This record gives sequence, structure tokens and C-alpha cells, in this order.
Amino acid sequence: MCGINGFVSPKYSKEDLLKSRDHLQNRGPDEEGYFYESPVGLGHRRLSIIDLSSGTQPMYNEDSSLVIVFNGEIYNFKKLRAELIKDGHKFHSESDTEVILKAYQTYGLDICLEKLEGMFAFAIWDKRKKKLFIARDRFGEKPLYYLKNSHGFVFASELKALYEYFDQKKLSVTGLNLYFSLTYIPAPYTIYEGVWKLEAGHYLEVDENGNYSNNCYYNLGALVKENQSRQILDYQHAKKMLREQLFASVEERMLADVPLGAFLSGGIDSSIISAIMAKISNEPIKTFSIGFHEKAYDESERAALVATHIGSDHTLHMLGHEDLLAVVDESLAYFDEPFGDSSAIPTMIVAKKAKGKVTVVLTGDCADELFGGYEKYLGNYYTDKWNTIPYFLRRFIETGLNLIPHNNLTNHELRKLKKVVHSASLTAEERYIKLTSLGFSEHEKKYLLVASFNQSQEEKLSHFYHENPELDEMQKTFYSDVKLVLEGDMLTKLDRMCMINSLEGRVPFLDSRIVDISFRLPYEFKIEGKNKKKILKDTFADLLPLKTLHFAKKGFGLPLRLWFKKELKEELLELLDKNFLHNQGIFNAAYIHKLLEEHMGNKENHSVKLWTLFVFQKWFKRQGF
Repeated sequence: MCGINGFVSPKYSKEDLLKSRDHLQNRGPDEEGYFYESPVGLGHRRLSIIDLSSGTQPMYNEDSSLVIVFNGEIYNFKKLRAELIKDGHKFHSESDTEVILKAYQTYGLDICLEKLEGMFAFAIWDKRKKKLFIARDRFGEKPLYYLKNSHGFVFASELKALYEYFDQKKLSVTGLNLYFSLTYIPAPYTIYEGVWKLEAGHYLEVDENGNYSNNCYYNLGALVKENQSRQILDYQHAKKMLREQLFASVEERMLADVPLGAFLSGGIDSSIISAIMAKISNEPIKTFSIGFHEKAYDESERAALVATHIGSDHTLHMLGHEDLLAVVDESLAYFDEPFGDSSAIPTMIVAKKAKGKVTVVLTGDCADELFGGYEKYLGNYYTDKWNTIPYFLRRFIETGLNLIPHNNLTNHELRKLKKVVHSASLTAEERYIKLTSLGFSEHEKKYLLVASFNQSQEEKLSHFYHENPELDEMQKTFYSDVKLVLEGDMLTKLDRMCMINSLEGRVPFLDSRIVDISFRLPYEFKIEGKNKKKILKDTFADLLPLKTLHFAKKGFGLPLRLWFKKELKEELLELLDKNFLHNQGIFNAAYIHKLLEEHMGNKENHSVKLWTLFVFQKWFKRQGF
């Protein structure tokens, strides 16, 4: 795992390259390297995982006509290496970096990318073609940012390494609106005008003048469409395929020359990954979890139950409010742009604790999006149930619920009922947009933002939903979440919170062959009634304690409502001060203060909206706009 950066520009020097590169030290604390032959510069910082002695980068081919810098891991590199040796290639290292370089040299970029199974962002300078090729993995596990300025083309693993190349620092209205809709900013957008994220499954081709073209090499939409004619209709066969492939995926991701372990929350997904690791390993695996002194947020007993069952060397860290609050600033700053998923805070802590013992962790991320783990996937189920109730009774219930402030709905089932009632009249697409917009709805943003900054994002939010019109509504939802939520939120959170601690996170569920299987399964294999992730539970039930299969999903929650009334109140009020808001010229201060008054007065619980604003304002101040 590493950090990479570079440029194609005669205006930039070796000193510019190294200064930018050294902003990536957290991603690569073990080694540093660079290549500079104007107009091209390539920088690299290394976190050593595989081939600790001879995997130094940049790496060159035999005649130095090709140069590569690489961030990530190629899980099938040994198989590819054997194929290339068979074709007559000689290798000088045991690293996956050299495999990419020789695969490019042998097959060309498109076929090379088709053959790679892993998480990556890499850049290859081809001196003969006088072109730079920059690629990002299929699903966006590894980040890559780029810009074209008045001097040329520049790229890096993180935004902080690009700041000095900005012609001007200007807020992107699109990025701003996407953030306040989603609480994160998905590719290709960033919070800065003219600065882009390379989309998952894409590569850039950059000529010696810094001009570039953007190309797609992995079309998940086409695969999903094709899979409608390749559905796996035999449930037992589907379970067999899933089990074999997940075991293979975990085994591939356990390859490392450094200590490794697993994040174990006690939920279904991380428990399955940890249990498979325990089956494969010849010694007890290391597992890590955090618990909360506040019982409403604590899952430590669930994790301990699984750890005992699989015989892992388990480390539990119990946290209080002060532990979480202590890392808020550090966590938020590392994202370089507003990122409002508050679960990043506990993720940061568990990564920090794990780094004390291991350098690589496997996680259970992405199973929810692939196999139907979120409550929002039950939208159609609840709507159908609601619509069986006589109309007059529905109206009576709806009227009663609307009279109860959201903040007073302390009962989980009542809160869920209110969501169902408010979503029942929506189309499936409208429901998807509503449930995906975790921050402010399009209607609410009209009040939040002044007219010059307000921009509807409905088209972008529903873009993936419309990409394959022949899919049924649930397939559209799963596909949209893989394309939008995974890249923009879940994978971004995991990467940044691991890399700030120089820890590598690996995601076995995101093997392309498992993704392929997931989109060949009928909906009822994933969700049966209210039973979410049915096929996962049935396939791996023998590896887990029985109680684990029946635990309700919790996730990393934070007591934001209380923080904003106590520990974070002073800072929140300062960040949302009317004079500060007026000088910004972005927000309608009256609307924001209405949210504050309702929250502080216990009329409504606006925790998520206030956190989204809190995060943005802290970022805005750090950037000195």
C-alpha cells in the first residue's frame, strides 16, 4: 500500500515532485522514490507489504523504456507471474508491481487491466509512446485525483498533494451540492472546481503535452445487463459457488509478508470473513473490535462471542465519549474535503488500535450492497404491507405520526413506521433518491443554500438507477449503491481511516468474481420477506454461533445529538454563527438557525444535518477560503 503522485509538464521541477510526494507520508512511511525526466515526474511513498527487500518503486523494465508507480495490491499476481514466466519473461523481484509492468508490456493496457484482480491506482510512463497511463481499480478501492492546469497535467493519491498545483482554489458548486445531499462527494467530482477523481474502472491516457482522454475498461453496467440472461436459479448451486469463491478471495487477500488480522464488529459480514480466515490459517488470527461504554452503541459482546467461537486472538478497546472526541479533528482533516459519514470516527480508532499489532486487516465491507443488508432495501416490502391497511386507517395513523416531533419518537419501530409512511406514496426511484440522500433533500437544499449555490443533483443521484432500464427496481438499487455509495462513501472511509494509520485494509467481498455472482442471483436469494442477506447467512451458518445469525444490524453509531448539546455545542455555534454564515455567502442563516433552535429545544433531532454542516464548516475554515 502506497501513495503515488506525478505530472506531465515542462514547467515543474524535481523539487515540485518531491514536495508533493512527501504530503503522502502516511500512505507510505517505509520508503520513498521518484523518477524525473522532464516533462514527466513520478513520485512514490511505500508501505511495505509484499517483497519487503526488492519491491522498491518507481520500477523499470529491462531497458528502462517503461516506468511504473503503483498503489495497492494485486491478489492474483502469482498466477499472472507464472503465465508471464511461461511466455519467457524473467523477474527480478517477487512483487506484484513488476507483474503489472510486464503484463502491460506483454498484453497492452486494456488486456492487462482485464487480468488484474485487486485494488489499485497506478501510473505507467511509456517512453516510446510518449504517453502516461493512469488506472484505477474496478470498484474504486484506491483513490486517484487529477487536474489539468495552465502548466500541464498533475495527479496524486490524495488532494493534499495537489494543493500547490491549483491555478485557483475555487469551490465546486456541483461538489458542494452533492456533499449536502449525500454527505460525501462521489467520483468524478471533488469539492474543488477543476479537480477530479478518476472514476472506478477507468484509465487516463496523457500525452507529452499534458492533454488527456478518459477511458472505461470495466463496464459493470454491461456485466449486470448480461447477467440477467445468466441467472443462477438453483439455490444450492448458488451457495456452493459463493462459498468457494469467498474462501478463495479471503485466501488471496491473506497473502502478505507482514502481520495481518481482521476487523471484527460482531456483525454477519465481518464475522464471516474472520471465520473463513480462522479456517484457512494455521494459527489463531488476530481480530480487533471496539466497544462503547454507552450500551446503545456497543457491539463488543457480539464480537467477543464470534472471537471465542473461531478461537481468534481478540483485542477489544472500550471507548468513552472522550476517546471519540479526541480524534474528530484529525479524522476529518485527513479526508481533504468534506466527508460527513460520522462512522469514520470509530473506524479511525479501530484502525489505530490494530496498527499496533498488524499492518494489514481484512474487513467485511461491501456485503450489504451486494447481498441486501440495508434496511432501505426493505422499502418495497414495507410499502406493500402499508398499502394493505384500509385507507381511512392509514390517514389516521399518518396524521397522528405527523403530530409527534421526530425527536420524541424514541421507539425504534415508531421511527421506522414514520419513514415507511412518508415513503409509501413515492415511486421506487424517488424512494431510492430519498433514502440515499442522507444529508439534505433537494427540497431542503433550496432553504439551506443561497440561490447562486443551489443546484439540483437529482439527475446525478439517479444516473446509475437509469443506466440499465431493463433491470427490476431492486437490481437498479443494488447496482446504484455499488457504483455510487461504495466508491464515494464506504471505500473512501476505509481507505482514509486505515491509511492515516499506515494500515492496509482489504475487502474480500469486493472480489470481481463475487460481484459477478451477486448480480446473477434472484432478489429472493438475497432478501426473503424481512430476512436480509439470506444467502450469506445460509451459506456460512456452519462457521458462526447461532446467535450471530439473528443479530440486528447496528453499525458504528455516534451520540451526535448529545454532543451538539454538550461537548461540541460551543464549536458548533461558533461555526454556524450568523456573521460567519453571512460572510461565507453560501448558506441561508435563518434556515440553519431554525435547525439549531429545533434541535437544542428538543423539538426535532437534526443530528445528521448539523453534523453535515459541522464537517463542512470545519473544512472551510481549514482551507482558508
